[in-house]
Amino acid sequence: MKPILCALLLLLLNGCQLDPYADLPKSATDWYGEGIDDGRSGITARSEAQLANDLNDPKVDRHSYLKGYAIGLEDICQTHLLFGWGVSGKIFPEGCDSRPDATALREAWQKGMNEGAQSNRLN
Repeated sequence: MKPILCALLLLLLNGCQLDPYADLPKSATDWYGEGIDDGRSGITARSEAQLANDLNDPKVDRHSYLKGYAIGLEDICQTHLLFGWGVSGKIFPEGCDSRPDATALREAWQKGMNEGAQSNRLN
C-alpha cells in the first residue's frame, strides 16, 4: 500500500510544478533603441520584415526605429571618426553612404586607410 501512496503523491506533486516564467510580463521591443544600435553599427536600415523576423515581434514601429537609426548614424558619420575607422582598418559603414555628405565622409575614411596602411609598412 505504501508504494502506491508514494507513487500517487509523486504524481500529484509533479502536476503542481510551477513555471517560473509564467507570470513574467512580456517586454515590449525598444524600436528606437534598436534603430540607434543599427545606426551606430553603420549597417543600412533593416526592412520591416527583417526587424519583425530578427526581433521576433510582428508589430514593428518603423517610425521609432528610423528616428533612432538617424540618431545612430549622426553619431558615427563624422569625418574625424571615420578617419579613425580608416586608420584602424575598419570598413566604411555602408549606412553613411545615405548621408548628403557621403563623399566627404568616404574621403576622410580613405585618407585614414592610406595613413594606416603607410604606418603598417613603416613598422
